[in-house]
Amino acid sequence: MQLKLKITRGGEVKWAGGPSQDDPVYYGGPPPETGVWKLSTEKIEDYFEAALQDLHFGDSIDIFVLGFEIADLEGWGNLFTSMSQYTSYRPKMKMVISVGQLNWPDVKDLSATEQFQRFSVILLEAIARVATMKRKPKNFDTAAFLAEVTRLLALCPASEMEESEDA
Repeated sequence: MQLKLKITRGGEVKWAGGPSQDDPVYYGGPPPETGVWKLSTEKIEDYFEAALQDLHFGDSIDIFVLGFEIADLEGWGNLFTSMSQYTSYRPKMKMVISVGQLNWPDVKDLSATEQFQRFSVILLEAIARVATMKRKPKNFDTAAFLAEVTRLLALCPASEMEESEDA
């Protein structure tokens, strides 16, 4: 099983270590904010890749993608908020995409540990939504996947997921 992150962010969101060239950035929203997103999404993906690589939760899903959206949601309005509950099953790709959103003003000044806790909540909510889909995967044990990710998040040292300021 793979757990991937697809990041969408507002231009006001600052990453420790600088921006990633792969992440789409949307400008024209609210004015720039202070604060820094302190977590490395690459380190988070690597952690889950190592932990989940030999596990299977059914035949219909090989990849779970968290559509991780972070922005000043009030300032960006409908562009971001309309997709907050989006969950899609792609049977030909054996993939589920589920969105999780963080409001930048709520997390920008938090410690890395606190940001990781908030990130964990949206990840678990996004996984849990798979069980409520109208067209859900027939052979996927959402409860077991959710339980395993919950366990892995509890074991994960948030300090090791932190991005260095100089990266």
